[in-house]
Amino acid sequence: MPRSPILLAALGLGLLLLGASLAAPAAPLRFFALGDVPYSDAERELLQELLAQAAVQKPAFIVHVGDIKGGGQPCTDARNRAVAELFRAQPVPMLYTPGDNEWTDCHRPAAGGLDPLERLDSLRRMFFADPKVLHNATLGRSVPDPAFPENAWLIRDGVLLVQLHIVGSNNGWQPRNPAAQAAFQARAKANGALLEQARAAGQAAGVRAVVLMFHGNPLFEKPRARGYIPFKQDLARLLEGFDGPVLLIHGDTHRYRFDRPIIDPATGAPIERVHRLEVPGSPFVAGVWVSVDPAAAEVFGVETLYPGAAENWLER
Repeated sequence: MPRSPILLAALGLGLLLLGASLAAPAAPLRFFALGDVPYSDAERELLQELLAQAAVQKPAFIVHVGDIKGGGQPCTDARNRAVAELFRAQPVPMLYTPGDNEWTDCHRPAAGGLDPLERLDSLRRMFFADPKVLHNATLGRSVPDPAFPENAWLIRDGVLLVQLHIVGSNNGWQPRNPAAQAAFQARAKANGALLEQARAAGQAAGVRAVVLMFHGNPLFEKPRARGYIPFKQDLARLLEGFDGPVLLIHGDTHRYRFDRPIIDPATGAPIERVHRLEVPGSPFVAGVWVSVDPAAAEVFGVETLYPGAAENWLER
């Protein structure tokens, strides 16, 4: 029985739309990143406004790279709980990695003179034991070592994302404190194992870009900063095993920048495929929209956002 012209036209239109949808490139991964806030009650109010403003745009997730309190503020459960409840209230997943102000620096008198390792245990219970705080379940986040629930990797839109526990204050390097140094060594070992496992998983999945997220500024300009040597060695191994673009996102020194921080010793020039984003920090309450598009000429794009800002500054 001959098909009607209307039916043939409908079939042709359907095939055309199907072909267009198959040919259309996938949308780039887009998420929001911030850190080193809040350092006061006033900053916490601005942070709440900033998170609400970001969440309206429905990012894949929001990243906080650590320091949820000021270094001179007491390391109390109440202060941390206020931020945990703010994270819990977000309608999108939160990826959080601890900063030095939350635990390694809590031994300082101004921070309460408390045991840093006890403070870290409290952070892990408050932020990671209750899945409703960060609501990461939908992300397929893999945690290789339950003793380090903050360490994880996930793959999203062809991008491998890795959360590492690296903090400011020279990454907690304290050679005269046996307990602190043992904790440092354990974290360094866990970070290295995580990065290797994540790299292997990403390679098997055919990822085309890698994003590493952590708190401490690794001080690439200071190769002898002992606390960051293990990470730099791990990063070198990653770059040997993965030849695609890599983005490092951190906080710590409160200096917004988007640059290429690693110098190729063979040429003396920056390694073009490795970018670093340092998010703004207190006294500025701001975040950065991050886009990752492995198919684009410029894989990583960044865009700053301040609470209530109608216009943003775009840098590619």
